[in-house]
Amino acid sequence: MMNKVITIVFFTAVMSGAFARKLDITQQNTEVEIIEGEQSHSVDIPCDLIVEQGRGVLVWKQGKRILFAGSMRVRQDARMDITSSQGQAPQGSVLRISDLNPVDSGEYSCQVELPSGELLVSRKSLVVLQPPSAKISPGGGAITVKTGTSLVLTCSGSGVPVPEITWTKDGKVQATGKGQADLPLREVTWQAGGMYQCHANNGVGGQEHIKNFTLNVLHAPVVEVLPAEVEMNPGAPQECRVQIQCLVYSAPASRIQWFHDGRLITTVEPGITMWSLEYLHVLQLEDCVSRSGEYTCVAENSLGVNQGTTSLPQHRLVVQEVVVRVDRQISANSSPTISTSIAAILILSLALINIR
Repeated sequence: MMNKVITIVFFTAVMSGAFARKLDITQQNTEVEIIEGEQSHSVDIPCDLIVEQGRGVLVWKQGKRILFAGSMRVRQDARMDITSSQGQAPQGSVLRISDLNPVDSGEYSCQVELPSGELLVSRKSLVVLQPPSAKISPGGGAITVKTGTSLVLTCSGSGVPVPEITWTKDGKVQATGKGQADLPLREVTWQAGGMYQCHANNGVGGQEHIKNFTLNVLHAPVVEVLPAEVEMNPGAPQECRVQIQCLVYSAPASRIQWFHDGRLITTVEPGITMWSLEYLHVLQLEDCVSRSGEYTCVAENSLGVNQGTTSLPQHRLVVQEVVVRVDRQISANSSPTISTSIAAILILSLALINIR
């Protein structure tokens, strides 16, 4: 029995010296072990002190506030409990906190006062990791400006650790920053309009946080008229259709008018159809043999007017009509051999005509 006591006393003395030195280091503001726990999850904070039964009461503290004194709960927070580490250390050597939230961050300590009056302390610093979030300024998620305006979009990120911020548009990176990123837009053109995205990422939670921002740029119409498309009916040479597409980009929306050789076209005229879908405006003409000339698409809004023009040559329509007529005649009156020869000559002639 005496040997056992001596052993305990000796062990305690050695351990006391070790932890006394550790305490001195801590008081000199040197490095303290940092423990990380993710928000809404649980974390275990171990105590480095080994206290034998009857040698003192282990006290857990958060800052200066006592949480547990031995097995007695002092702070009435059901999320906090004391347990042992893998069943090897005495009960109470681990502080477990469930459902972590940001206010749980800070310094935690376990301490025991020995019968000799010596105070042993072990300190840990808990960092609660928080998923990223992003906030865009100006707020509201959208802004409308005129062409030539300059502005700065700012995305501020929050979270622990501080998130990386990335601005993108159409999948392309526009600006980056740590915790915050400014996106300067100088003398914007109409192409600058669209959806911008702010990405905040710090690796917590397994996914980034994305905020969208829409920039609307008011501008006069931008007009592009595509070449006319002609569709012939092989069975009826007089049955054909012309389709002309006009692309108009404008904000606010434009009023669209079509002109043929300077004359306004309306759907009241037979064989004429007009329709629109977003920025696409289409003019369709039936019985197109006599529709040659210049076609102009005019777009106008409160900020200006613009137009685009395409030409429909007469010789192109005549050639296509001849092809259909001769082809029908060959099919009705010629043998296969003669048909092939005439067709070859016709194709060559038409090629020369098109070259001219």
